[in-house]
Amino acid sequence: MRLRVFGIPRLLLTVYGLFPWIIWSGFHLQSILYRREDAWWAAGLGLLFCAGFVFFFRRGGFWVRYAWAGLALVELLWEIVPAVSERDFASIGGILGALLVGVSMAIWLERKVGSASLNPGAYWFEGELKAIPRIRARIRSGDAWLQARIRKIDERGLFMMQESVFGVRAGQFLEFELEHEGHKVGGEGRVVAFFMDALPGLGLQFLPKDLYHFQQYTALVRRLRGEGL
Repeated sequence: MRLRVFGIPRLLLTVYGLFPWIIWSGFHLQSILYRREDAWWAAGLGLLFCAGFVFFFRRGGFWVRYAWAGLALVELLWEIVPAVSERDFASIGGILGALLVGVSMAIWLERKVGSASLNPGAYWFEGELKAIPRIRARIRSGDAWLQARIRKIDERGLFMMQESVFGVRAGQFLEFELEHEGHKVGGEGRVVAFFMDALPGLGLQFLPKDLYHFQQYTALVRRLRGEGL
């Protein structure tokens, strides 16, 4: 896998990965207390899925979120059938509450996956990634400015491709400068993802220095979006 994602804390991803097991545990307290064999099996499978979820997600395997959503949905459907047939309104309320929490978590995760700083939109069958045309970029490394190309950009950040990301660390703050049709925008970003391939790159979460830089950056993003880039 060519992508490494650091923009979402590992602890938060662990909570996401444990969510299907947490749902099961909430509706099977009797099994946890009195049927220890079932509880151990469920805990083992839940931890195994959680480890796989964190592993694949942090390596750019964003497809794992569909497995996560599917597993949680199957568990809720499995619980709601007997609850409805037995008119167990307490369980039905709990299921609807868990569904609301799950949908909220899915929406938040989907926004993160779609953000430019975390996802350059690279697929396994692609060769060298194409950059956004007519936009010049450079990034500061020590006292020198290095030329770069922009792969994706939105209001929350951008993904830059350059010759080398050697020496750049996850969480490091870097200065960048963008120029489009004579308009220059400077800013600072935090490294939240790496892309290692023939042309490496890094994702930067945009951190505006002040309101002026925020407005300039946002105006550039809207201009590019208006041009269909």
